[in-house]
Amino acid sequence: FAVASNLSGKAFFKSGKETLRHAERFQKARKSLQQKGTRSAVRRLVALSGRERRFIADVNSSLASAILKTYPHALIGVEELTGVRDRTERRSRPNSSEQTRKANRRCAKWSYAELLGFLAYKAPLVGSLVVKVDAHYTSQTCPKCEHCSRDNRPRKGLMFVCEGCGYQLHADLVGARNVGLRALLVRQDWMSTGRLSCAPDVSDAETKAARPSRYAELRWSPDTSPRL
Repeated sequence: FAVASNLSGKAFFKSGKETLRHAERFQKARKSLQQKGTRSAVRRLVALSGRERRFIADVNSSLASAILKTYPHALIGVEELTGVRDRTERRSRPNSSEQTRKANRRCAKWSYAELLGFLAYKAPLVGSLVVKVDAHYTSQTCPKCEHCSRDNRPRKGLMFVCEGCGYQLHADLVGARNVGLRALLVRQDWMSTGRLSCAPDVSDAETKAARPSRYAELRWSPDTSPRL
């Protein structure tokens, strides 16, 4: 469900297996009640939907608390994923497999915004702050040499293998490290301008052109990264 890392390399992994099993049980029960279509089934369906919403909210609240407890008094960078459902490559097809349909259901019910909401309001209570950063290519860019390529993710799996320097790591952890480095750029701009923003005050085209050059300065090593 979540992977986080600080600049000293301390990693946080939250497995989603048990939560997804609960979600699948909700999905099966909802499908069964929808097929019946009786008044009692509709009433039970409404009650089931309420339980499901409360379950997801509880999971996100607990996850936010766990992240903030692991990294107290921190500037926490999170990926800016507005419109992620529209950008996802997964599309439903008539002949799609059951595994693909399950993945689509999970994406459709992904409550990322709710998790960010819990993080945002809980962070100040422990002396932390949450900022959104650019999410483009975070899991395809090597944090050691900054080589960016889709082929860094062999067979689109969870293992990251850099074509340039051979650096290997869990792909989600690579993404978390890149997000952390980009959060440092946000802090650098904040300290120099007094304005808290995850993007320069220019047009979208100029912003996209400026990002690669700025990110190219970042390395997962205090010896080679700029002093922020």
